[in-house]
Amino acid sequence: MTLLHNALFYSLKDPQDTFRALLVDEQGLIRETFQSVPAGFSGTKIDLKGSFVYPGFVDTHTHSFEGGLYSFAAGLGGATCLTDVFISLQKSDPVDGKKIGYNLDENLLKERRFPTREELDKIFPSVCCLIRRIDGHSVQINSKAKEEIEKWGKIPLPEHDVYRGNWNDYISRWFHRNVSDEQIISAYQRAAELALKTGHTTIHTMIGDAKDDPLHYNLMKESRDRFPIDFVLYPQIFNVPVALQLGAERVGGCVLADGSFGSGTAALTEPYFNNPKNRGILYKSDQEWEKFIIEAHDSGLQVAVHCIGDAAIKQILAAYVKAQKENPQDLRHQIIHCELITDEQVIKTMNEYNVAAVMQPVFDLLWGGADKLYARVMGKERALHCNRFRSLESAGVLVTGGSDWYVTELNALKGIYTATNHHNPQERLTPYQALSLYTRHAARLIKAEYRVGMLAPGMEADLVCLDKDILQEQDLLPTNVLHVIKRGQTVFEC
Repeated sequence: MTLLHNALFYSLKDPQDTFRALLVDEQGLIRETFQSVPAGFSGTKIDLKGSFVYPGFVDTHTHSFEGGLYSFAAGLGGATCLTDVFISLQKSDPVDGKKIGYNLDENLLKERRFPTREELDKIFPSVCCLIRRIDGHSVQINSKAKEEIEKWGKIPLPEHDVYRGNWNDYISRWFHRNVSDEQIISAYQRAAELALKTGHTTIHTMIGDAKDDPLHYNLMKESRDRFPIDFVLYPQIFNVPVALQLGAERVGGCVLADGSFGSGTAALTEPYFNNPKNRGILYKSDQEWEKFIIEAHDSGLQVAVHCIGDAAIKQILAAYVKAQKENPQDLRHQIIHCELITDEQVIKTMNEYNVAAVMQPVFDLLWGGADKLYARVMGKERALHCNRFRSLESAGVLVTGGSDWYVTELNALKGIYTATNHHNPQERLTPYQALSLYTRHAARLIKAEYRVGMLAPGMEADLVCLDKDILQEQDLLPTNVLHVIKRGQTVFEC
């Protein structure tokens, strides 16, 4: 038995439920909680040094392979001009022999554009070079990469200034398909290290080419015990029989109903404010989605689909409703991102048919506000209907928190901060509600609410110790992670 003490523990049963010590058994389960150290206890004690303790954070939507892999590459998030981009690429180490840049937002560059292929060729004439946009929906390559991709796929790439849509996916798939098993495991090891530093004990990760190829799903399934955190695996494919053969409990992830606001491909019911001729793209027909979702639903698989715009959300929600009406099951299908909801009936329907909103609060920090992306592309009024945390929560919809890492950093604390400081005050959550996105609600998403997500007897001893009381203090940033415990074992200590 191990006693964790000298801390203020929040169980998360409700905002006020606290205790001062916690007993963990040999199986890593919480045996008992106490208001003080029990008299006569002679087992192992761990002094948590006055910290504030919560259930371990869970990120319910990441691309951990890409995030871990790209952490070895050139981060372009701070670039303000093309010269910055070129310098970062030149200074970065190759990733499996390729020069990779990620997190580029061309709108923040002085030139307001991607580098051209010719510009990349001058710097990298004989090494493959790829640059990915911050949302992952656009990519630029040099001529050497184009040559190698055409050899791999045995089809010519069209001439584009920047590749979007299916070509973006195809080019990205080439890169991810040509990575060694050793590099794959290294990427996930890096992901686990970064997760622990930010207080996560579990992260959901998408694996697959968003078509029919599950990539390294089996490798990760067989390797999960090698990592200090839990990875919840999603075969990111449309092939239901393959998902079943893999032994998966869910299917999908960032299988795309539409694109993104930054690329002008998020599907909207009304035209873009900055481009009245554009309503974005619905990538598949209603019939195609119904076929996939009903097949997965009837097979007992939880389905997750990427939906950014209100038209995409309506399309996928309609398919979920049809599947549930024909064959009621408790599967908790997911609308990933769920960024723009303009119709109140959508929220009511999500609650009625038990459809979860797997959201990324930091999107609002990046793109919400009168002078930021949402307002520029949709207008200020419609931008108020983005990331509707409070409206969804108040209606009873299951809302969980994720990062979409590598798109934004793997940082639940920043997500909690953002959810409590939404640019629209009507959509702000309380600190307890925001913390619940990454704990209690995340557990419910995968039917693990009786195992993790709270600190109570019989549950796994997954917890994070912080230097601030994030349920009481107004200023959450910075907050430091001091200690992370997974099933009763210390896995990170600052």
